[in-house]
Amino acid sequence: MALSVSFSWYLSPLAVFNTKTAELISHHQVEIKQCFPKEGWVEEDPREIMQTVYECMEKTCQRLRQLNVDISNIKAVGVTNQRETTLVWDKETGEPLFNAIVWLDLRTQSTVERLIRKTPGRSKNHLKHKTGLPISTYFSAVKLRWLLDNVDDVNKAVLSKRAMFGTVDSWIIWVGAVGKLPLAPGF
Repeated sequence: MALSVSFSWYLSPLAVFNTKTAELISHHQVEIKQCFPKEGWVEEDPREIMQTVYECMEKTCQRLRQLNVDISNIKAVGVTNQRETTLVWDKETGEPLFNAIVWLDLRTQSTVERLIRKTPGRSKNHLKHKTGLPISTYFSAVKLRWLLDNVDDVNKAVLSKRAMFGTVDSWIIWVGAVGKLPLAPGF
């Protein structure tokens, strides 16, 4: 069996599949609340994201037990990302230093415009031959620039070499592997 955590930008779904037949054995999903602090800005609370993962794990495992399926038979875990939803966390504590900035957030538009003005021909497609995509607010790097420019806790963590940066999937894997944040009861 394989367990899949497959985020969309507003759902935290978890599913368990039979790896030989691709049959869905059990699943659960929880909606993730979004925050819109300003027009065009979209954020999610990383702690809530993690809590939805725990809730989905708990409900899915309860259902597996009801079906008399031994959860120790889960041999693989897959985590997909929430596109370029970005966050910075403290590597000593695992605590997020700011809300996750969702992939469709537009707060970095001025940074993107500034980058485009610096390219030959002022073309948003200047790097497309290398990346396959135009310069855009979508990418995590411009979100990191915004976090560095606007969030004191992020700057302090960078200066003290405690900052970790990634997309939601990398943080969830890091929390699971390093175990800095407490896991939900029973896990």
